[in-house]
Amino acid sequence: MRALFNIARKDATLLARDKAAVLVLIVMPFALIFILGSAFSGIESGDLDIPVAIVNEDDGAVGDEFVKGLKDAEGIDGLFAITVSDDAAEVRTRVEKGDLCAAMIIPHDASKRIEAGEPVAIEMLQDPGSEVAAGVWVGVARAAVSYASAEIIVGRVVGELPPNGTLDAVTVSRVDAQIDKELSMMSYYSAGMTAMFLLFGSMFGAFEFAKERRERTLDRMFVAPTNRTVIVVGKGLGIIFVGIAQFALLLVGTSLVFGIEWGNVAAILVLGMAEVFAATGMAMALAAIGKTERAIGAVGPALILLFSATGGSMIPIDIMPLWLKPAQVVSPVYWTLSGFLKVLQGAGFADVAGYAGVVFCIGLALYIFGVWRLRY
Repeated sequence: MRALFNIARKDATLLARDKAAVLVLIVMPFALIFILGSAFSGIESGDLDIPVAIVNEDDGAVGDEFVKGLKDAEGIDGLFAITVSDDAAEVRTRVEKGDLCAAMIIPHDASKRIEAGEPVAIEMLQDPGSEVAAGVWVGVARAAVSYASAEIIVGRVVGELPPNGTLDAVTVSRVDAQIDKELSMMSYYSAGMTAMFLLFGSMFGAFEFAKERRERTLDRMFVAPTNRTVIVVGKGLGIIFVGIAQFALLLVGTSLVFGIEWGNVAAILVLGMAEVFAATGMAMALAAIGKTERAIGAVGPALILLFSATGGSMIPIDIMPLWLKPAQVVSPVYWTLSGFLKVLQGAGFADVAGYAGVVFCIGLALYIFGVWRLRY
């Protein structure tokens, strides 16, 4: 037993002294949490302020009413930063330069054509480099045009246009599902990056195996009186020690730096410990399959990134396509992150015990395979 803990302490100390490992396991998660959480916080709050413009060249009153109705429409404020202009050439140039995501140009004869019952062609300009944001504006503009057209048709049927018409005649009420706690994007990516980078400890643990194999240190340990299984299990225990320390630092750090309230402590700890064990199992499997640091460096990051991408660490789980669902089943990141998110929203230990169990089983399968291959 003493030999097992001595091996574990030695390996944990070597990993803790590795500056590259500290950078990847501790510094990188905080950097990505800040970048991704900040980038998506605007989408979360709805305050995107997408820069767009309306060029009103109409000689009559229809153009002014349309612009006023669109600017005053519910939900527009905060979503778009609308600039009203009468200079189409300037607006075209700004769209081409990327200063504006999109623009709408109302022709000079819009009022006359409507009075004469003729169609009106409203021109939409889009910046190809801002396809998504521009598409949102085009969708809103088309909806506004459709409503305005409906108003005109109704007015002709009844013999007059509605007085002081606006684009708010029909509104959509938003009703949010009741949840115990609202989840911010900073909270989401704190959980996502924690689940992702706990697995990176496996790569550095496997590096140590490969290094000792290359330097023949592992061979000398195997010919010592200590049982081979004790040696392999002890090295795995060293990875667990490092994973526990990393998990503790990420939990405390995100709480202090980003103000994350993780929720039920027991539930979070059991999920984190399950993934630490899964990372240890993955380290054993990588060390058993990859005979050199180069081989492990090629396979390890690719596998971790695959687990993380399908597991939701990079892109929120809710917006992933359905065809990715089968791949999520074998990802320890998916089960850990799903459990983290439930706890962040108020779930308790009993609610996430099953998630932790799945992660533990994945880790156990990898651990048994790795120990078997390394021992024999």
